[in-house]
Amino acid sequence: MGEQDQKREVILEAALKRFKRFGLAKTTMEEIAKDLEISKGSLYYYFPDKDSIYVGVVERIVSQCFTDVSGFLETAVSVQEVMERYLSVKERILLDYHFLFGIHEWVSDKPSSLMRQVGELVHQSEMRFLSAWIRKGIADGEIAAKHDPERTADLLVHVLFGLWVVWCKWQAAGYELQSTDNIKEFMSREGMVLTIFFNGLK
Repeated sequence: MGEQDQKREVILEAALKRFKRFGLAKTTMEEIAKDLEISKGSLYYYFPDKDSIYVGVVERIVSQCFTDVSGFLETAVSVQEVMERYLSVKERILLDYHFLFGIHEWVSDKPSSLMRQVGELVHQSEMRFLSAWIRKGIADGEIAAKHDPERTADLLVHVLFGLWVVWCKWQAAGYELQSTDNIKEFMSREGMVLTIFFNGLK
């Protein structure tokens, strides 16, 4: 990793800590720079604005998540085993970083362009992983060869996104996302959806 990349990582880590404590809206570039004991100008050298830092933070977390499950995919012996690892990693991400994913924005008719950008980032990462997962299932004989991995993965991503939006609407109605029990319930529902979906691909 080059020096510039290392400095970007340090900035993203500092921003994540501030986002976790104060939220995105109440965090400023000046505060992030102060935490790092650098000038605001130095911060702007690496990131043009707070939104780009936020996207970088989310991208970093999502990348770590899918690096984990993609590495596991290579040695997994069954679709079910991959599913359990996938759900476990996603649950950990929600428990640790639920404040990053714009819960309340997904209940509005028009989420902000920033939330749409983050949604697209997550969508593409999930697409790559799920299509690889489906290809492995076909190669191992657990999924029928007639299913196109990319089209099937795209459909599954949209199904899971729909489940997420419904979840966000519950949250807006007073369903506490921050509750460990509620996050586990959400992941249980996602597990049921994945089980039904993959059973239908046999």
